[in-house]
Amino acid sequence: MGRDDRGMRRSDQPAGSVDLTTPRRHSHLTPVGGIAGDMFAAAMLDALPELRTPVLEAVAAMLPEDGGAALEPAVSHGLTGSRFAVRLPADKAPRHYPQMAELIDRADLDAATKEHASAMLRRLAEAEATVHGVPLKQVHFHEIADWDTLADLTAAGRIIAALEGASWSLAPLPLGGGLVKTQHGPLPIPAPATARLLTGLPVHDDGVGGERVTPTGACIAAHIHALGAA
Repeated sequence: MGRDDRGMRRSDQPAGSVDLTTPRRHSHLTPVGGIAGDMFAAAMLDALPELRTPVLEAVAAMLPEDGGAALEPAVSHGLTGSRFAVRLPADKAPRHYPQMAELIDRADLDAATKEHASAMLRRLAEAEATVHGVPLKQVHFHEIADWDTLADLTAAGRIIAALEGASWSLAPLPLGGGLVKTQHGPLPIPAPATARLLTGLPVHDDGVGGERVTPTGACIAAHIHALGAA
């Protein structure tokens, strides 16, 4: 999904960051199969092995002690790659936006990672607030997956923070099609909140149905698209 034009890290830079001066780093996403939070993390960490340790450490700092994440080798349709696997804690994560935002704010993460992860979570919450007609502080996430979402957004935030100053571009995202089962009943794909997050992003219909872009994937795509346009 990702391609990266690499820079080198100077000796005076902290681990997990890279020198963006010579050459300037550019990351282009080609989401042929779609995008989800774990897909983004796996693709970027596969392309940038120097970020694996700091990203996995950030995710560990976000989750309770019995949770964590790993980058595992995988094969899909005959091609090798990586899978971002989250080990879920025993206790369920809170699903109200203010509580989830507080978890990010209180986690032992660097300021830039918190900023990006918080901004992406807020995008997701704003989309849900709009489609359900409720205030932001009352948003309750039904469909996103517990600690998975916080792990994916933390990983994405740490990756984007490490690439501070880089440019981004995004190929069209596949819309998918059909229906998805939700607590609100069957909804068309992309679901309303996802469709709102995709507003202004490049999209196309490649004729393949199913949920091709998840809500978490859509908010990550919207965030990096905004960075690329800045």
